[in-house]
Amino acid sequence: ETGHIDMVVSWSRQVTYKPLEILPPEAVPQDVFDEEGIGFVSPELVDAYRSLAIAVRNEERAFAFWSYVAAHGLSPEIQGAAERMAREELEHAKTLRRERRKAFFKDRHPGSAIQEPYDLSSLEMEVCTRLEEYANMRGNTGIKGNENEYRDLAVEARKLSLDLASDPLQTPAPVGPPPPRSLDALCEWLADYYIDAGEHLLPQAARDRAQALATIAVRRLAVVRYLVER
Repeated sequence: ETGHIDMVVSWSRQVTYKPLEILPPEAVPQDVFDEEGIGFVSPELVDAYRSLAIAVRNEERAFAFWSYVAAHGLSPEIQGAAERMAREELEHAKTLRRERRKAFFKDRHPGSAIQEPYDLSSLEMEVCTRLEEYANMRGNTGIKGNENEYRDLAVEARKLSLDLASDPLQTPAPVGPPPPRSLDALCEWLADYYIDAGEHLLPQAARDRAQALATIAVRRLAVVRYLVER
């Protein structure tokens, strides 16, 4: 988090060309972070899993906040800065979720999980299908604004699917647990995956492409969550 503050200060200077005022911890507004009553629990009963679970949820709250700003930004500069912060918070949440899983399985010996290759083209097409279903539902309710926004996202997802089908992001396809199937969770999973690929794929061109996909996926997730709340 200290490193993250340094990054935010650096980004701010690039935009405003002046030092950013850093407020002391006691100046943080109340109820920004949800400790879920952990302060009333005996420390001996607070294990690593519970602590990390709270941390994950707070990172997800931060991601939701910046996603909201990105969706409502009054200028391209604000939207771009918010998208960058949203990606950072999503990366933090991913790291903490990984540590939370380690804590959960510590001293446990689960059976081997089912492994299957990730077909990114199919997953993007599934997102497209879900978005079209949402558009149809909104159209039936007469909310034309929402309908058009869902259809625009569906067109974008279809294009990504076709691009990934003709030119896969990488081969062989990585394997792991099956991705989620709800629209919100699947959009977040894809954003998470593209961010990770943008950091770890070996060819520079592949990393650049993954980072571009991550930007699209983070923006899409922000819009989907905004539309669901409307």
